[in-house]
Amino acid sequence: MKYFFLEGEHLVPFEQRDPDMIAAHRRFLQKGYDEGRFLLSGPSIPPTGGVLIARAQSREQLDEFLAEEPFCRAKLMRFCRVIEFDPVQHQPVLAAWFDAI
Repeated sequence: MKYFFLEGEHLVPFEQRDPDMIAAHRRFLQKGYDEGRFLLSGPSIPPTGGVLIARAQSREQLDEFLAEEPFCRAKLMRFCRVIEFDPVQHQPVLAAWFDAI
């Protein structure tokens, strides 16, 4: 399993987004959580983008899943940084997520 830190950048201010698009974005995130792909996500402060911790078998698999992200598909947001990392230390409560095969 590979682990990734993603930084999203809003291309259109969040407050200008259609509520239906925000709902679609949140459904996408929930799907990622339900499938065990995402550990955490949230907006940056100030809200110029957001962060996401994700896992996948490969960068290609991650990119394939992220291609369905509604904000990205509508060109309202982009992932400006995707960094693969090795979680050599973490809180014990996260062991099941980071030690998954």
